Amino acid sequence: MIGKNLWFFAGMITISCLMCVTGVAGATASVSILPSVETVAPGEEFTLDVYVKPDTQIAGIQLDINTDCPLVTIEYVEEGELFSSTGSPVMFNPGTIEDNGKKVSQVYGSLIMEDGTSDEGTFCTIKLVASEDTGNCQLRVENIIVGDTQGNELDTVTYDALVSISGEIETTDIDSDNDDDTELIVRQDETADSSDDEEETALQSAQDTVESNDPLESAPAPNAENSTSNINILAVSAIAFLALAYVLDRKKK
Repeated sequence: MIGKNLWFFAGMITISCLMCVTGVAGATASVSILPSVETVAPGEEFTLDVYVKPDTQIAGIQLDINTDCPLVTIEYVEEGELFSSTGSPVMFNPGTIEDNGKKVSQVYGSLIMEDGTSDEGTFCTIKLVASEDTGNCQLRVENIIVGDTQGNELDTVTYDALVSISGEIETTDIDSDNDDDTELIVRQDETADSSDDEEETALQSAQDTVESNDPLESAPAPNAENSTSNINILAVSAIAFLALAYVLDRKKK
């Protein structure tokens, strides 16, 4: 009876090991807005990229782009090279701009004929313009769906971007007393000069807040080596149970 119970427990441990092996590798994709920190002047036009890094073949992406900050306005979204670089026909929709340029909904793209791509790259480029005021604001990707070649949705991790609007840059031509050459002087306006330290502190504080709120940072992904080590321990335990059960059965006989 003891031998049969040991055989049963050993079998259960072996099955658990197999279940762990099949559950370790879950396909994921990271979606980032790059550069993660961008500094621009008031009124300046600039671009940010939505960069995707999959660990398996993907065939389609859909997402929204959002900012609730009045300091930047989204002008338009254009296709990146992530899918177009495969040489296969691509269906791309730049989305619909809403809330006076604070949100773009239903941005999507997919391969029509190609099996998929596992290459990383820019999915789309966002064109924005800064307001005349200074400050910091955050740009986010939301409602993300990344699909593989079988139509299954992948797990995703996202990285938002922080935009800092600094003091206006001015240029002034000053004639030199010693010669006829014109000296070009680039200087910050008076407001920026008096608040450089405060601006840098605010940017660092906002950046720390973004990092502290990042779910990936607060809850890091499981280490593959640790998972493999745990599986190896379970496998060794299963073998030990099987050996013990075999010895007891032989003694009983």
